[in-house]
Amino acid sequence: MKALLLTPPAPRLWNPATAEEDLLPSKTWVPLGIAYLTSALRANAVETVFRDLHRETWPEVAALLERERPDLVGISCFTLGRINADRLASEARRVLPEARIVVGGPHATFFPEHVLANPAVDVVVLGEGEETIVELVACFERGGDLADVPGLALRTGNGVVRTRARERSTDLDGLAFPAYDAFDLAEYKSPEIPERYRDLVGTHILSSRGCPFHCGFCSVNRFFEGRWSRRSPANVADEVERLITDLGVGHVYFSDDLFTLDRQRILDLCREISDRGLRFAWMAETRVDLVDAELLARMREAGCYRIYYGVESGSPRVLKAANKGFTADQVREAFAMTHEAGIEPCCFLMVGNPGETPETIEETVALIREIRPATMPILGINTLLPASPQYDRAKEAGLISDGYWLGGDAPPPYTLEHDVDDLIYLQMLLTRGIAPQVYEQLCAMGFDEKYFLMRRMAKGMDRRA
Repeated sequence: MKALLLTPPAPRLWNPATAEEDLLPSKTWVPLGIAYLTSALRANAVETVFRDLHRETWPEVAALLERERPDLVGISCFTLGRINADRLASEARRVLPEARIVVGGPHATFFPEHVLANPAVDVVVLGEGEETIVELVACFERGGDLADVPGLALRTGNGVVRTRARERSTDLDGLAFPAYDAFDLAEYKSPEIPERYRDLVGTHILSSRGCPFHCGFCSVNRFFEGRWSRRSPANVADEVERLITDLGVGHVYFSDDLFTLDRQRILDLCREISDRGLRFAWMAETRVDLVDAELLARMREAGCYRIYYGVESGSPRVLKAANKGFTADQVREAFAMTHEAGIEPCCFLMVGNPGETPETIEETVALIREIRPATMPILGINTLLPASPQYDRAKEAGLISDGYWLGGDAPPPYTLEHDVDDLIYLQMLLTRGIAPQVYEQLCAMGFDEKYFLMRRMAKGMDRRA
C-alpha cells in the first residue's frame, strides 16, 4: 500500500488592496505532525510520500494526486484550515475514487462528526496518530474490521461511532524522528525568530507534548487528554545532532507548550548539548512558574538566547479568571531571572479574558513596563477555540454552537462580556501603553478612541430605535 500524507493549501487572507481573499500567509511552522506520521509508516515498510500544500493551487493539487496515485490519502485538519482540508478530501475522492481517505488532527479529533459528514472521508484518526495510522494501514491491507483499531471515528448505519480509546505512553522515545525530506527548511520562518538568525537553516522541534494545566482559553489539555509526554534528553540531542550534521541546521525553536515542566530533564538536555559540542542557537516556550536561576543559567550556556512566556495579563483578577495558575509577582521574578541569565525574555499577551476592563489593561501596561520584555509583546484578542473551557462557557451562554465550525468563518472572539468593538478598543488601549509607535500608526489610519466611541454610540442608538 502507498500512502500520501498532506497538509491542505493555506486559506487566503483578506487583501484590502483588492477587496478579495487572495493574500497567501507565509510559511511559519514546519508541519511536524505529518512528518512524524510519515516516519512511523516508513518504519513499518509502508511506502509513504508527504507534502505541505501550503502554496499549491487546486489544479496543482489534482496533478499531485494523479501523479502519485496513492492507495491512502491522509489529511491534516486544524481549525483554521478545516475548510480546505474538507475540500482536499473531496478533491482526493474525485481524482482517486478507490483510495482510502483518512483525516486527523486537532479539529478532526474534536469534531469527527463534521469531518465524516463529507462522504469523501472514510475514517478519522483521533488524537496522536503515529500508532493508529500504522495499525489502520495494516487493517486496510488485510481487509480487517476497522472497529478493531483503537483511536478511530467511523461512519456506520447508526451514525458516527468511536472505537475504543487508544492507551498512550508518556515516553516518546519510541517514535522515529520526523521525516524532513519533503521540506525546504529555509522556507519556514516563524515571526518570533529575530532578524539576526533568520538566515540560518532552522526548524521546530517538539521535545514533549501536551500540558497538564487548564488555562481557560486553551484546548491543548483536552486534545492530549490532560497527559504530558516527553522525550529523553539523549533522544532530543540525537535529533538535534542529526539535523545539524545532515541538514546544516543552525537554529532550533523548541515549540513545546511546556519546555521546562520537568526541570531535571532540561538540565540533562543542556548537559547533552554541551558534552556533544553541539553549536546552535535556540529558543523555547514555557511558563513563568517553571524556571529558576540555575536552570536559566544552564540553558544559556547550552545556547538558549530567548524564551517566550505566556503572560497574557498583568491583572491578578484576569490571571485568576483565565485560570493561569501563577501570579503577577511570579511574572516579575521570572523576567528578572531571565534578564540576569543573559536570555531574552519575551511574552505573549491577550486582551479579553473574563474580567478585562480598561483598569486591568492599565495593570498589564504597568507590568510590561516593569519587566522590560526584550521585544514588543505578541498581542492577540481572546479567541474561542474548540474544546477550551471558555468555548464550553460560550456554548452554555448561547454565544456559539458546534455548528459554527461547519461554516468557513474564522474562530470568533470571546464576547461573553465585551462585543468585538469593545475588544478592539481594549486592544488599542494596551497597544498605546506598550507600543506607542504602533498606536500612532493606527491613529493616523483613523483607528483611535474616538472612532470606537462613535461606533459604540451608534450601536446604542440602533438598540433604542
